[in-house]
Amino acid sequence: MIRVTLRGLFAHKGRLLTTTLAVMLGVAFTAGTLILTDTVGKTFDDLFADVNAGTDAVVRNADTVESDFGGDQRGTVPADLVETVGAVDGVADVEGFVGGFAQFVDADGEAVGNPGQGAPTFGFNWSTVEELNPYELVEGRAPEGPGEVVSDKGTAADADFTVGDTVEVLTQQGPQQLELVGIATFGDADRPGGASVALFETEVAQQLIGQPGQFSEIAAVADDGVSQTELTARIAEVLPDGLEVITGEADTKEQQDAIAEGLSFFNTFLLIFAFVALFVGCFIIYNTFSIIIAQRTRELALLRALGAGRRQVLGSVLLEALIVGLVAGGIGLAFGVVLAAGLKALLAGFGIDIPAGPTVVTARTVVFALVAGIGVTTVSAIFPAWRAARVPPLAALRDVALDTSGRSRVRLIAGILIVVGGIASLFRGLFGDSGSALANVGLGAIAVFLGVAVLGPVIARPVSRFLGSPLPRLRGMTGTLARENAVRNPKRTATTAAALMIGVGWSPSSRSSRTPPRPRSTRPSTMRSSATSSSTPRRSGSAAWRRRWPQS
Repeated sequence: MIRVTLRGLFAHKGRLLTTTLAVMLGVAFTAGTLILTDTVGKTFDDLFADVNAGTDAVVRNADTVESDFGGDQRGTVPADLVETVGAVDGVADVEGFVGGFAQFVDADGEAVGNPGQGAPTFGFNWSTVEELNPYELVEGRAPEGPGEVVSDKGTAADADFTVGDTVEVLTQQGPQQLELVGIATFGDADRPGGASVALFETEVAQQLIGQPGQFSEIAAVADDGVSQTELTARIAEVLPDGLEVITGEADTKEQQDAIAEGLSFFNTFLLIFAFVALFVGCFIIYNTFSIIIAQRTRELALLRALGAGRRQVLGSVLLEALIVGLVAGGIGLAFGVVLAAGLKALLAGFGIDIPAGPTVVTARTVVFALVAGIGVTTVSAIFPAWRAARVPPLAALRDVALDTSGRSRVRLIAGILIVVGGIASLFRGLFGDSGSALANVGLGAIAVFLGVAVLGPVIARPVSRFLGSPLPRLRGMTGTLARENAVRNPKRTATTAAALMIGVGWSPSSRSSRTPPRPRSTRPSTMRSSATSSSTPRRSGSAAWRRRWPQS
C-alpha cells in the first residue's frame, strides 16, 4: 500500500503541486508573521539595551494617574534634585530629562506626523552626558540655546530638512520659528519606532514642552565598581517622599515591554489574516481531497476488492496527506522568511522604522510551520479518507452513490446553531462592550462561514433548482443536464462552492484593510492626553515621557 500510495502521488504531479500550494500559502503567512514578530522584538530589545547601556539608575515620581486615553501618567521631579542625586556616593554623572509634545511643520505648511491617528511627535532635551544620550549626531551640532533645534534623521528626510534651515515647530507655547542646527539618529535607527522627535537645549525644552524648574525624570551613571542595585539603594536614601528610583536595567525592560505592547496590535492583525489563510486552506484542502477521493473511488474500490482493508485504504490517503503537509510546511517556512522581509518593508512604509538586524527564526516557528502544514493537511483529509474507506467495493465499481446529506436534520440544526452563534459573536464584537472586540469579530466571521458550509448541502438543492430554472429554456438539453447535475448531488455542489464562497467573502475585508491600524507604541498611552491635538496640546508633567522612548 505504501508503494501504491507513493506511485499514485508522483503519477499526479499537478494534483500534488496544487494541494501543496494551498497549504504552503497558509503556513507562509503564519510563519512570516511569527518571524517578523521575533525579529522586531529582538531588534528593538537590542536597540534599547544598547542606547540605555550607560544608564544605571532612574529617579522618577512614584505617583501615577490613569489617563482617560489609556496607560498611566507620572508627575514631575524637581530640578534641584539633580544636585542632590549627583552628590550621592557612587554617582559618576547625573542629568535631568524633559519630554513633551513637539511637532515639526514642513515647507508646505503640513504638520509632520499625526499624534491622533499616525506617527507620534515628541520633544526632548538634548543630553550633554554621553552615556545618557541615545541620540547620535550625523550632521551639524547639538542645540546650545534658544532658537535652535535638532531633528531625528527620519523626520529630516520626510520633510526635506537640511542643517541651517529655519523650521517651524509646534509646542505647548505655540508655533516656534527655529534654526535646525543638527540631525541625529536614535542609536542605529533613523528615528525611535516611527516617532518624530525635536531635541532642544535643556532650559529651552523646559520652557517650550515642559515646566520650568521641573524634569520628567533624572538619570544617573554609576562609578566604576558600583552596581546598579547598590547605586539605587544609595539614591533612595536621599529621595523625598513621593519619588522612587529604579535600576537602569528595570528602566530598559519597561521600554522594551512598551514597544512590544505597542506592536502587539499590528502583530495580532497580521496573525488573524495568517490564520484566516490557514482556515481557507483547510477548505481548499478538504475540497481537493474530496475531489481526489471521488476520482479514485473505483481505484480504491478495486484495492478493497483485491483484499485491502479499510485501515489500509484510510492509511493510504492519510499518508498522502502527511507527505503533502510535510513538503508544504517546509516550503511555507522558507517563503515565510521572505514574507517577513516584505512585512518589515511594509512597516517602514507606514513610518515604523525598524533598525537593521538579523532575521530571527526560532525553534518555535519551525515547529509551528511543520505542525501546521502536517496538521492542517491531515485533518482536512480525514473525512474524505474515512468516506473512502467505508465505500463498499462492489458499490463503487458499479458507480452507485446516493447523496442524502440534503435531507439531514442534524446538519440543518447544527448549521443554524453555528450561524446564529457566529452572528451573535459578530454583533458582540462590533457593538458590544467586550474587552476583546477583535477576537469576537474574527471568531464570529469564522463561525458564520463554517455554519454556511455546514448548511451548504441542505440549501444547495433548492438554490440550485431556483437558479437553474431558466437554463432549460435558455440552453435546452445542456441547461437541463447542468441543473439536474447540480441538484442531484447537493453535497458535491456545496463542497465545490465552499472554497469560492470563502474567497469572495473574505476579499472585501482584505481590500478594506490595506492600511493596517497604526501600532499603539507609536503613540504611547502616557502621551495621549498631551499629544491628542497638534494645534492645542495640553500641558502634562508625565514622567513617562522618556528621553529615549516614551513609556507606553
